[in-house]
Amino acid sequence: MHTIAAISPTEFGARTFHTAVFAGGGNRCWWQAGAVERLCEQANWQVQRVIGVSAGAGIATAFATGRLQDSLRAAVERFNKTPKNIVWADLLKGKRPFVLPRIYPDWIESFLQVPDLQRLQQGVLKVDVAITRPIPFLPVTLSTALALALYSTEKFWLKTFHGRVPHWVGLRPEYHRVSTCAHLDEARSLLLASAAAVPITPTHKVNGRAALDGGFYDNVPLPQDPADHAGTLVLLTRHRADLLPAFDLGGRTYVQPSRPVAATNMDCTSGPNVQSTYAQGREDMGAWLRGV
Repeated sequence: MHTIAAISPTEFGARTFHTAVFAGGGNRCWWQAGAVERLCEQANWQVQRVIGVSAGAGIATAFATGRLQDSLRAAVERFNKTPKNIVWADLLKGKRPFVLPRIYPDWIESFLQVPDLQRLQQGVLKVDVAITRPIPFLPVTLSTALALALYSTEKFWLKTFHGRVPHWVGLRPEYHRVSTCAHLDEARSLLLASAAAVPITPTHKVNGRAALDGGFYDNVPLPQDPADHAGTLVLLTRHRADLLPAFDLGGRTYVQPSRPVAATNMDCTSGPNVQSTYAQGREDMGAWLRGV
């Protein structure tokens, strides 16, 4: 069992990062957007691979395509035009009442077009997206319900950073590289699958098989080769008051918001909260790096 150890700004500056992990967290992931924009200006940022899950996979991809600001504008504009998160009247039409599944695909389009995919295919920076495969021999609905229960237990009751129980019950993670997608629809579907927060959003398929939200297995996906952990920077999205802004766990470097962010996980009605969360990411990282 690894222990959490504090990291000083000086220690942080002495570490070199080759892999960056973008944890899930819905709109809280806008903190990552501001933080990574500020962080990549540093000499110790030598990242050639980013790993993202759920909304963190979207932010990671937007960063890798160089269209983070386009994605921010798209989210703010759409949220400012959205008065409700749930339209109950749609139930009478046989539709899901949640607004998020209508907005998320449009948001992905704001930073992932054909030229963007080509840029990823030709570039040095690689984007790996985490998904969760359902439990074998169980209906997907039952597998999803169990995954949700385990996720809630570990994150909110046990307060762990990395899931353990999902593996015991048969859930399995898979990492898929965006640049290996042959077509734009395939790449977009991969991001949708990683962020399939059932029951709000539907499940999607990856390579013809059902895929659950990548965060159901682990909301903070890690490199699968332990040898890569020493050069890994993990960008969290949820503030924990009992921890410093940066800390070490298992040789990896973790950075968290200095305080709870303004944006909430799946709220699609507040552009100002998104902007504030992004700005906090820049401010938090800037304040931390001034001590390096």
